[in-house]
Amino acid sequence: MTDFNDLFLKHKGKRILVMGGGPSLEVDLDELDFDIAISTNGHGVEFVKPDYVLAMDETNKRTSSPMGAYLRSVTDAPIISPHGYADFQLVTWPQSPRFVLSGMVATWAAFVMGAKVVLLAGCDGYGGDKGFVFEAEKMARDVKCPVRVVGGGPLTKVWDEYKPAEKFGRYQAHSSINGWLDVDERITVRARKPSHVLGRELAIGEEAKVMRHQVARLLKHRMVEEV
Repeated sequence: MTDFNDLFLKHKGKRILVMGGGPSLEVDLDELDFDIAISTNGHGVEFVKPDYVLAMDETNKRTSSPMGAYLRSVTDAPIISPHGYADFQLVTWPQSPRFVLSGMVATWAAFVMGAKVVLLAGCDGYGGDKGFVFEAEKMARDVKCPVRVVGGGPLTKVWDEYKPAEKFGRYQAHSSINGWLDVDERITVRARKPSHVLGRELAIGEEAKVMRHQVARLLKHRMVEEV
């Protein structure tokens, strides 16, 4: 497993596609010009061979199976995730340790990977669900490159609709990307009560070095404390 930080600015100046699971995805992809493709939760792999898959969930909701196993059954693309099945593990992301929607985290991931523009396809916003638009509004604060919504839809309340003729000029990395490289969510915790942490049992007083999101619930319920 490698930190996602190793992918920062790896694809400078590229047009990066993010594929969601909306019913418009196949139509959205028709004649779309992009360089790198990120599938969220395995969406779109039947249409485009993705360069990466990003998933924030531990379970695939359609199959009720472990997400890692499901993704490996549909693609061999490197997986970006905060969970143990990742090839590139997310150490932090906007609003972490909160588990934000995969499509929104993928939008941010594309930005820090060096996107000249992020193209959102199959991102129908759950039929106009206001919560999805609200999540996009929050994520937009941390995405400092152009984002375009292919095929229109609710997310055009946040980002402009994609137009094939639009030009985006010379790429210049935003300074905030370096700022994200300096964010380290690793912490040391000490068990206040017997706790199960990353596959091992911590007795009272034992310590472990983990990422904050991995023990967020234990911290909330004071099973462990940060030291």
